[in-house]
Amino acid sequence: ADVVTYDAFVWGMTMLLSRGVDLKDEDAGTGQLGLVPYADLLNHSPYSSSNFMYTAIPFSKQREVVLYADRPYAANDQVLISYGQKSNAELLLLYGFVVDRNRFDEVELRVALAEDDERYGEKAAFLASVGLTAAQAFPLLIDRYSNELVQFLRLCCASPSEGPLSTLSFTEPLSLANERAVFEALRAGCQLALEKYPETEEEDAKLMGNAAMFATLSRRQRMAVKLRRNEKRILLRTIRVCEQELAEFDVSEARL
Repeated sequence: ADVVTYDAFVWGMTMLLSRGVDLKDEDAGTGQLGLVPYADLLNHSPYSSSNFMYTAIPFSKQREVVLYADRPYAANDQVLISYGQKSNAELLLLYGFVVDRNRFDEVELRVALAEDDERYGEKAAFLASVGLTAAQAFPLLIDRYSNELVQFLRLCCASPSEGPLSTLSFTEPLSLANERAVFEALRAGCQLALEKYPETEEEDAKLMGNAAMFATLSRRQRMAVKLRRNEKRILLRTIRVCEQELAEFDVSEARL
């Protein structure tokens, strides 16, 4: 009997993940992943809403795959599809490229309870009671961050004056002091993430702006530079948002 080797498994998964297309079954009302000749040659746009349908051929027992374009295309125009709501890191890993203006791009930010927090044990137990650990990872997008991140930070920053954790609603601000601590923590987390990169965003921008120098890099290196620069831009934008929030807190406190 044939034996599937590890190399064969890796090859098969690579083909499936990099070449598979999402098919909507018109009759069953479900979707499935399929390998369709020529369909895998279409390029990606995060803004495309074109889709593949797996449907029956009229007056036949056979079925066919049909691509429905999201807009009229002129002769010789390139028809684009979406590979899914993927970040640049996912696109680079699966397909070997990144998108400059990817609305689904994100950076994962890991946050955790401070071990020297006097309420650490209480908070860790509270998190465990709802199926969470003391450390969590959340996505930062170019235009937003998740409500879950803010709620987790509210818990992390809760002081004894906020009262018992079981009585608090983390979907709303606990106090002005707590909300300030939340955005200070978020800003600090983004700053720490930025410090882990060997180059700054300004240095990446300068490199990319020098066409002759940038062209000396291999394609993989160019994609890596684009990836890390976009990640830094997300972190920098989040820092600016935090600073705006903190400035508003300063105004609010001055009025008290």
